[in-house]
Amino acid sequence: MTVHTMSATRTGRWRLAGVIGDAGLPEARAGAGAEWELAVDDGVITTLRPAPAAGSSPPTALVLCPPLLNGHDHGRGPGTVDAGIPDAPLEEWLETLDRPVRPRGQDELVGLAAGAMLRAGVGAAVFCVNPTGPDVVGEVRAAARAAIARGIRAAVAFPVLDAGGDRRGRRRDAPGAGRAAVDALIEDVERLAGELTAEVTGSRAAGLVDVQLGPVGPQWVAEATLARLAEHSAATGRRLHLHLLESPGQRAWADDVYPDGLLPAMDRLGLLTERTTVAHGTQLRDDELALLGERGVTLALNASSNLRLAAGVAPVARAAARVRAACLGLDGLALSDDHDGWAELRLARGLWQAQAHRRVPGTAALALATSAGRAAFGAAAPRPPAEGRLADLVLLDLSPWRHLFGHPDWPLADIAVAAAGPAHVAEVWVAGTQVHHRPEPSSAPAPRPREVPA
Repeated sequence: MTVHTMSATRTGRWRLAGVIGDAGLPEARAGAGAEWELAVDDGVITTLRPAPAAGSSPPTALVLCPPLLNGHDHGRGPGTVDAGIPDAPLEEWLETLDRPVRPRGQDELVGLAAGAMLRAGVGAAVFCVNPTGPDVVGEVRAAARAAIARGIRAAVAFPVLDAGGDRRGRRRDAPGAGRAAVDALIEDVERLAGELTAEVTGSRAAGLVDVQLGPVGPQWVAEATLARLAEHSAATGRRLHLHLLESPGQRAWADDVYPDGLLPAMDRLGLLTERTTVAHGTQLRDDELALLGERGVTLALNASSNLRLAAGVAPVARAAARVRAACLGLDGLALSDDHDGWAELRLARGLWQAQAHRRVPGTAALALATSAGRAAFGAAAPRPPAEGRLADLVLLDLSPWRHLFGHPDWPLADIAVAAAGPAHVAEVWVAGTQVHHRPEPSSAPAPRPREVPA
């Protein structure tokens, strides 16, 4: 496989048509109006402020936006269609997942997925590694190195599964692998995290990757194992990332095995904290969502994946009302297998509006794909664009909608959420380095048509 390393560009100057605000920017910067100056020097934003009046506007209407964040993914490369894995209800689909028609290694899968995400303006992703062989440490290492090579910020979840013989789910008293085996796994994770940190210390890739513990789901990991992982997380700060109540089958398992409540049981085990991310949650009830919110848990919603796997409908409106950190994830199953975070954002916003029966402002929708998901990345989380910080930003070309700039019904965030896509991503900067630059249109004259003899 050819590994495409990140660009060396770390300096630039731009005149912007506007700035789409973020949690770290004053609210006034979220609207259209005066132009802005942006300067990046050696990877650091040195200027981000309104520009002096100029005689004419730049020909391209570039707008600064925070990078999109993919809060839950598996790094599926070109996607499951390319691998020959058809969509199906989750439990049926899982049986076919390890039989791809076109097998690839983690380096290729994560590398291809990360490259596509960056071209779409996704600057960070959580990669839950699905091992394809017995060398789990090696596969997680390969996934992390592929993310580093591409230049994307990544949280890489080390999979933990020790009671998964029955796809439906374990018994409540399932013994699991045992304390010694779990401690050995934790040692592997810590050793790998240290190794990866040492590899990038002092380089431009420092801080790009955070290794996390990934108990696959409560139905496939023994209670004793979950408690030990939670204990280690509390002692070290290492984050946990797990699937939760993704399908009707998992809801039925939870209600059968935990008639007193699965989430209260997880809470007693120490799993529900601000150091935990749970994904999917299509079957979560309102009281369970409220508990996640009270504990500061991050919930990654995966609307496209839930539809493709017949799992249910992402509870976007209910989650937004009850969970402080409800964000979006692509799950490696975007509707078109294209890693397009903008299309996912539009789908999520549409579900939110349909479920709430009201219009959702662009700033609120965009927060699902940006600021709300930062905690999921641990030490690899980007900070909002601001002077004095490393450049983590996207430059969107919104020239086709310049006629809407300044319109009271069309703040810049609404234009971006309604219409932007990978084709409008002009540049992506991650951790102070330009990792994507949209190719310029060719200026070469078109070839003359060949004359066909009569």
